[in-house]
Amino acid sequence: MTTLDFNGREQLYYQVYDRLFQGIINRNFAIGECIPSESELMKTYQISRSTARKAMEMLANDGFVKKQRGRGTVVISTHPKHSPQRVVNYSRKSIHDNAEKRTVEFGIKPASKIIAERLKVEENVDLICLRRVRYGNGEPAYLEINYFEKDYVPDMLTRDFSKESLRVFLDKTYNIQWSYARQEIFSMVANEEISQLLQVPLGFPLLHIKRVSFDTGNIPREYVDTYYLANKYNLEIELRI
Repeated sequence: MTTLDFNGREQLYYQVYDRLFQGIINRNFAIGECIPSESELMKTYQISRSTARKAMEMLANDGFVKKQRGRGTVVISTHPKHSPQRVVNYSRKSIHDNAEKRTVEFGIKPASKIIAERLKVEENVDLICLRRVRYGNGEPAYLEINYFEKDYVPDMLTRDFSKESLRVFLDKTYNIQWSYARQEIFSMVANEEISQLLQVPLGFPLLHIKRVSFDTGNIPREYVDTYYLANKYNLEIELRI
């Protein structure tokens, strides 16, 4: 766990929350495992009890943890309850506790015709484009490209999402709550650009997922292109009758 920035703009409780959040989603804390207690957080980060308690309450409110008598605060989920619920689940084979994200591009781009249609915005409007490669055990696993209308989340451009959770930032900074998402799944092969980013041969098999996420007002707010290495993911679909 890294030290806190006591001179930064972010509240200390949010910084503690984000570090615990990262530990949970990256499987450093497994479901059923206890996270550090308030006293341990106070000692580790040199913070007050009220700051530690606030971070714990945020984790509980987001559905990650629950207090259990005689044990402490236990992880009950690795997905925030405000995230879009996906129909498909991906069984991770190669991403373990030392997973990391690396930003390869982050800036402003004009909306293409296709993305403008997905987000229901004017063509060529300014979009924030965030391209990141996810690594597991030091090896690339997938490329994710997120698009948002710039005027919707302008403060995104001031952050480092190789270290910070994008989902938590959107929730805590803009109070964006997701209602549902629509996904399309394709099989494809790696072109020259993707083969270089994911360090695979040209023509390597990929799983390409296009997703549009809608807020609670039924407005499309995020478009995502994700390219998974096909040999590192299994696709599992649960159907309910």
